[in-house]
Amino acid sequence: MRINIAVMSVAFTGALLWHGTAQATDPVTKCQEQKLKAQGKLELCLKKNSAKVLGGKTDTSAACQMKFQGALTKAGTACRYVDNGDGTVSDLDTGLQWEQKHSLDGTANPSDPRDADNLYTLSASGTALDGTAYTDFQAQLNNGASTDGGATTPITGCFAGHCDWRLPTIVELQGIIDLSASGCDSGNPCIDPAFGPTQAGFYWSADAGGPDLAWSVVFGNGVVFNAHETFDGYVRAVRGGL
Repeated sequence: MRINIAVMSVAFTGALLWHGTAQATDPVTKCQEQKLKAQGKLELCLKKNSAKVLGGKTDTSAACQMKFQGALTKAGTACRYVDNGDGTVSDLDTGLQWEQKHSLDGTANPSDPRDADNLYTLSASGTALDGTAYTDFQAQLNNGASTDGGATTPITGCFAGHCDWRLPTIVELQGIIDLSASGCDSGNPCIDPAFGPTQAGFYWSADAGGPDLAWSVVFGNGVVFNAHETFDGYVRAVRGGL
């Protein structure tokens, strides 16, 4: 188990505003600081635990997670999502970095993987994961290249500077359902507005639900169901995690 703190520290360089004592009085900023500090402690705890396990000692990663969850509870609910300003949203409670959508105007634009109107399949053949969610959407987000093939050369061309975007698990997808969102179950999507324009229809997860089936979430009401992988559905990419 690992956490990519580098993602969070870079993402919040422009998101957190430091104005002397303002950081101590602003409940949102204070909440963000506490959750970022908790993630740092979790990372350190898990690294120490890994070293102990390699040395033959008992795995105590569950205790690391319990402390982290306790810190999240103490930090409160004044914050969870932060707009990174680069087309992504970071979840302070999970460490996940999500793709923001845009251009919800009723016209699909397959050349732009972030267009909220685009529909994708998980399978074209019905027997393999060869649908456009993988061959088009995910491929475009991760379409990076090195200028000289060097191991230390920065890769460019990937979305928001990262080349490990993927479809979320069904648990991750369920985790961003917000039944308290304005208009939820009344035609509007049940999700925090930080994610950008979101369809009320169903979004694919990467988890199979049976032969030729995969789990999905309807963001118009939060319902989870199995759909045939050849059906057209919406997608939202994610990366990282605790």
